[in-house]
Amino acid sequence: MTEDKPSTAEQERRRFFRIDDEVGLVLTPVAASEEEAAIATHQGNINRVGLLNELRGMRYEHLPQQRSLESKFPTVASYIRILERQLDILARAIDGQDDFPNEPNTTANISAQGLSLITDTVFTMDSMVSVKLALFPDHCRIEALGRVVRGETTSSKADVAIEFTHLREADREALIRHIYLLQRQRLQARYEDD
Repeated sequence: MTEDKPSTAEQERRRFFRIDDEVGLVLTPVAASEEEAAIATHQGNINRVGLLNELRGMRYEHLPQQRSLESKFPTVASYIRILERQLDILARAIDGQDDFPNEPNTTANISAQGLSLITDTVFTMDSMVSVKLALFPDHCRIEALGRVVRGETTSSKADVAIEFTHLREADREALIRHIYLLQRQRLQARYEDD
């Protein structure tokens, strides 16, 4: 008797949790002739876009030290929190100098690996897409490049799935944190309703 195992492609496709969310989203097709330039531009923007995600990632990485500091030196920890808020304000100001959506405009199924949505725009299979994703309420901004892995057209709409091919690790971690918090909030709300 043989055991059915999912193919490698199926295993890879579900590496991260997925959740439906209202997000700010701008998808821009990238012509095949412009892919190398888009990748170079994406890598060049890496320090400016997602600065807030990088700062938050560092903060989460050092939570144990922060908690220790809070218990031993509460005044110092309070001052550090003020400095962190100031850095967040500066990072938001820098991040805010771009064309990301300022409010949710799309319902999408998101994961740290990619996203899927119903859209008016038809994308060619395996084509590259520039993704500008804003998560709310924390105004997390993520810029990525991805490939269209599904593009089913029905009437005037298209069911599109995009897999991220160029995504900073800090942005991936920000997506994971966002999805985790949403799941936790929804589970708590469901528990409170019961």
